[in-house]
Amino acid sequence: MRTLILLRHAKAVRAHEAPSDEARALTGRGKREAALAGAAIEDAGMKPTLALVSSATRTRETAEYGLQNFALETRIEEALYHAAAESIWDAFGASDADCVVVVGHNPGIGELTARLIHQAHDGSKLAREFSGHFPTAAFAAFEVKGDLLRAAGPRLIAAWKPERG
Repeated sequence: MRTLILLRHAKAVRAHEAPSDEARALTGRGKREAALAGAAIEDAGMKPTLALVSSATRTRETAEYGLQNFALETRIEEALYHAAAESIWDAFGASDADCVVVVGHNPGIGELTARLIHQAHDGSKLAREFSGHFPTAAFAAFEVKGDLLRAAGPRLIAAWKPERG
């Protein structure tokens, strides 16, 4: 059984504050929330050994601030920049690590989370909360078996999102 952690990038500057969408950096809040997300992953007892990270500045910075306490290999993947759910799943499937964290974007991260929760037939409050809305700096972690998305046999094992007032 493998573990897939889906982590959405933290809060980034607005589009007009950067020269391009891909160049949008994290805000101060984003940097703090990325660190909190990493701590929550660690508190949940997960130890990713591979990070697959979109090429965007905000995802690379989320990985830098959020995953600094883990001894892991980081791969920057241009194909993950605004990737669809299937592409994210394929990137995970192409890796051989037992515990992989994918740092990416909505809608792909949120759609894959919702699909895995639906396949798991998980009606828990936590699952319902992450099925419809996947905020910045949030993560959802799944145990998965099988190589095909439609036959993944997923189980939601942990999820976290930053508290906002």
